[in-house]
Amino acid sequence: MGNRARRRTSLAGAAIVLVATLASPALARPVQGTRPVQSWQELNPNDRQRALENLQRYQRLPESSRQRMDRSYESWRQLDPGERARVQQNYEKYRQMTPDQRRDFESKYKRWKSGKGD
Repeated sequence: MGNRARRRTSLAGAAIVLVATLASPALARPVQGTRPVQSWQELNPNDRQRALENLQRYQRLPESSRQRMDRSYESWRQLDPGERARVQQNYEKYRQMTPDQRRDFESKYKRWKSGKGD
């Protein structure tokens, strides 16, 4: 396997872990005293199936989307554990919002990002 193929395979694996982490609170925030799953062999059958489905979705994405996902994963990897925890907490808060609350949040975020403020 060439360097490019090896890199793409590792990035696809990273994408699987990231998507599985975001989709699974159990993987994202391990129970006190345990560690997150580190290898394919440690995944239970349901998580393996979900990881394979995520890989298939990733492989069907256009190259530009895969590159964007790879950059996002690299940014995530570079965060310190405290920053990751804060991102995960915010994501959990977002997930618990009602559809109306999400629309309001997204509207405010777009205004903030465009520099127009609130």
